[in-house]
Amino acid sequence: MDEQFQEIIAQLEALKEEFNSNKKIKEKLDNVIALLNKNADLAVEKALIELEELNSLNLPSYHRTQVWDVVSLLESLKN
Repeated sequence: MDEQFQEIIAQLEALKEEFNSNKKIKEKLDNVIALLNKNADLAVEKALIELEELNSLNLPSYHRTQVWDVVSLLESLKN
C-alpha cells in the first residue's frame, strides 16, 4: 500500500507543478499530499474530501480528469 501512496503523491506533485500561478489550488494539493504522507487511518478519507473541494473550483477539464484519476486510486485503497 505504501507504493500506491507514493504513486499517488507523485501524481499530485506533478499536478501541483502545473498550477504554479494558482495559490489556492496549490494549497489544496499540499494539504492532500501532507495527509497522505502521514499515512494515518483517516488520511484517505480526508484526502478525498480535499480533492472533492478542489474539483469544485474552476479547473480546466484536463486537470479535472487528473484529479479524478487520483480520486479513483484513493477509492481503490479504501476497499
